[in-house]
Amino acid sequence: MTSFSDGFRHYLLILAQSVIEELTDIGLALAAQDERLDDHEVDRAFFTARALRRRLPPHPDKAPDELWPDLMRAVHTMRRVLDVLEGDTFELVAEEARKTTSRIARNDLEKAFEAKKAEGEIDFRLHSLSRTAPKEGEPDAAVEESFRLKRANRFHMLLDMDLQSLKENERAIVADAQQLARDILPQEHKARRLDGLLTMSIVLRETAGVRLNTAIPEIIREKFDRMTQKAAMALGAIVYIEEYQGFKQSLGLKPLASDL
Repeated sequence: MTSFSDGFRHYLLILAQSVIEELTDIGLALAAQDERLDDHEVDRAFFTARALRRRLPPHPDKAPDELWPDLMRAVHTMRRVLDVLEGDTFELVAEEARKTTSRIARNDLEKAFEAKKAEGEIDFRLHSLSRTAPKEGEPDAAVEESFRLKRANRFHMLLDMDLQSLKENERAIVADAQQLARDILPQEHKARRLDGLLTMSIVLRETAGVRLNTAIPEIIREKFDRMTQKAAMALGAIVYIEEYQGFKQSLGLKPLASDL
């Protein structure tokens, strides 16, 4: 495990904790009712969650080397069950997110078109993108153009991100995200990965800021704390995709639907 980055180890701990919480939120009784799952597989997933929770250290440096393979296998076992239990919901959420993203992107392009028009420039391409819906199953060109227009500003926002509201594990992931963003910014073919980094860093910053606001009720701040954890996990999934996939392959674990 010594060859793995410090940020990746932090990410694995965040991932494990988040997966355990997701499984716990669903509950054994509800999971056992799903006819798509074998009873033994459900029991194993919940037993794994309980056993792993007791072994999770507060910091990666407190973890023995033998924990990491066990942690990855445990996460894999739990995620196999979660992929079935949450699959339908995830698809609905993802579809709604795509629709919302498209609406926002078209609105952004329309604003950019009007701003240029006010300056005496008529950009027919922007106007066309803002009015043309994508074909079924094809990427939305309006979203890609909107991300391109915002990329430079979001890139600088990531580099200038205030880390005061972040926990140590989140700061470690952000530091690696910042370096990765610097590395891939000049590579146009990696624009989608860069946009993912920049978008999730914004979500992480916004949710982390809320959870420390003492003017907000504690129950709300607790919810934002979990949202921040999930945002850090999503950001880490983008940053450490090669290390994650390589580690799984070294253990003989096949990719899951929830893996990037």
